[in-house]
Amino acid sequence: MDRLRQLYTETFAEYSEKARSLQSLTAEPNPDKAAIDLALLELEKARLAYNTCRDALAAELLRSSIFVACSPRVHSDRVRTIAGLRWEVAGRPEGTAEEDWRRAEEIVCSAA
Repeated sequence: MDRLRQLYTETFAEYSEKARSLQSLTAEPNPDKAAIDLALLELEKARLAYNTCRDALAAELLRSSIFVACSPRVHSDRVRTIAGLRWEVAGRPEGTAEEDWRRAEEIVCSAA
């Protein structure tokens, strides 16, 4: 699992770097369209590599003992409550529901 985490981190860094490169190209007064197309291609390759590593890591985490030992369905009310509290404390940001839920599951399962 350590190797998967390392690959995940590396591919995320590469994806982020490709995104920054594209942003730099598009910020120029007269952007080079061919360079932008190449940057988009590189960004898409990096995104695919990142998604592959992310999915492999997620699959491995789901097989880990924390998820086997604790069924989220058994604790769904607590998970929902904790996820809601995390969201409230963070100022009700949009787009964090999955992360709030995942972290709440970990908290409930760790406490069990």
